Amino acid sequence: METKDNNKGQWRWPEQGSYNPDHITAITGLPSPYELELPPMCYPGTPLDAGILGVVLELMRKQLNGIGFHTPGQMGEGGFDGTQDMERRAIWMVAGMLGGTPEEVDGYFCGGGTEANLQGLYIGRQFLRGQSDPNHKGIAILCTPLAHYSIFFKGTNILGLTNRDRWDRCHHCGRPHLLSKDEDTEHLHLVGVTEAGEMNLEHLHQVFLTAFNEGYRQFMVVATAGTCLMGSIDPIRGIGQWITKMRQEYGVEFYFHVDASFGGFTIPFMDQEGVCPIGFSVPEVNSITVDADKMGHLPYPAGIFMCRKGLQELVGLDVAYIRGHREYTVSGSRSVIAPVLAWEYYQRIGVEGHRNYVHKCLETRDYLLSLLKERFRNHPEVVRALPCSPFVNFLPLVINIEGGGIPDRIGDGDGALAPYHLRSDGIPTDPMDPFSCPQMAYKLCIMPHHTHKHMRRFVYDLEKVLRSEGRI
Repeated sequence: METKDNNKGQWRWPEQGSYNPDHITAITGLPSPYELELPPMCYPGTPLDAGILGVVLELMRKQLNGIGFHTPGQMGEGGFDGTQDMERRAIWMVAGMLGGTPEEVDGYFCGGGTEANLQGLYIGRQFLRGQSDPNHKGIAILCTPLAHYSIFFKGTNILGLTNRDRWDRCHHCGRPHLLSKDEDTEHLHLVGVTEAGEMNLEHLHQVFLTAFNEGYRQFMVVATAGTCLMGSIDPIRGIGQWITKMRQEYGVEFYFHVDASFGGFTIPFMDQEGVCPIGFSVPEVNSITVDADKMGHLPYPAGIFMCRKGLQELVGLDVAYIRGHREYTVSGSRSVIAPVLAWEYYQRIGVEGHRNYVHKCLETRDYLLSLLKERFRNHPEVVRALPCSPFVNFLPLVINIEGGGIPDRIGDGDGALAPYHLRSDGIPTDPMDPFSCPQMAYKLCIMPHHTHKHMRRFVYDLEKVLRSEGRI
């Protein structure tokens, strides 16, 4: 079949190359959504410090490879020893904020939080497969419906723990949120949440008992520190204590992974009293994901995976042509840009500098919350803020303009709210029932480039739309 050439042959790699300055202009002229007059309020990224661009270009020119993981200090791929040492130090700086030390923690920079979560699930699977499974049931995955899609269904599908890539559509509300119980999904056990979107420990125990009675003896618990819709933080310490108790009482085994893709660069900096531990200070935590291309000042991708010493060896492969002959990462070859920039920049700004960075975002978020409460206090059925964390700069917002949300003609294209790129997802109306018909909520991710002026403009535009729709 002949393919129709809609681009008049321009899509083909030219037989003879030629320099075209217009191509460079097209690249340098690419717009950044973060630098618009009304920057989006859904993307967890931020403009980079212009001073690092020269460093990025020089690193790219040198074509250095970050292959391997280097925190054990073992023999790495030859020729890249300098960047390997920088990555080690960057990992340990981040681990130190999460209760870890160089003697306790291994890790590496990778292609984003999704890949780091996959690495955690991969290690967890291999760890649990080495434990007793007398009923041959396999591994039960315990998480909430607010967990990131990289946990379910993506990561679990890739690893053969589930075999499903979508929700079933509900015949009551028409939204996809039902999970039929069959051989494709039986290993996935969803746990209810509190009104604040945090994993409910009582329901966790109920779900565990159901799985235990079904014959499961291996459990992978995935908690979230900064859910992608609400910014909510699962009770990591409480889950850890519960795991210890279940091990003792039921003789089962657990692997505990924490997805702190967003919260990893906010919670430990703002929680100076230590009331909300999310990392290695909780003894039961085996591994953790953080994502430095969100609140960590780095360019995409800059995921970071960390685990207890020795766990990463569970996924090591013999590769003859690699110096040292072992490979332990999902990535294989990977960029050194993120770890090298982290090594330099985190030393430059210090903990205090980053804490101020996060504080600015939280202060702006709280300013927006006060504006919304004041402006729409008489219309909670139309605009209502959901509980938000004091440590995560998200504001989840219910906006009921039409049919439970914002219609496309208003939120997309040339709509009045289109510049804000509002993104929504469903939250169970009954927090204790993960499959109850959801209410739609919008995530407002308040980043360092947002200002009080942007917050006032958003509230003004939202009110204008609501009045034009006759909702207030």
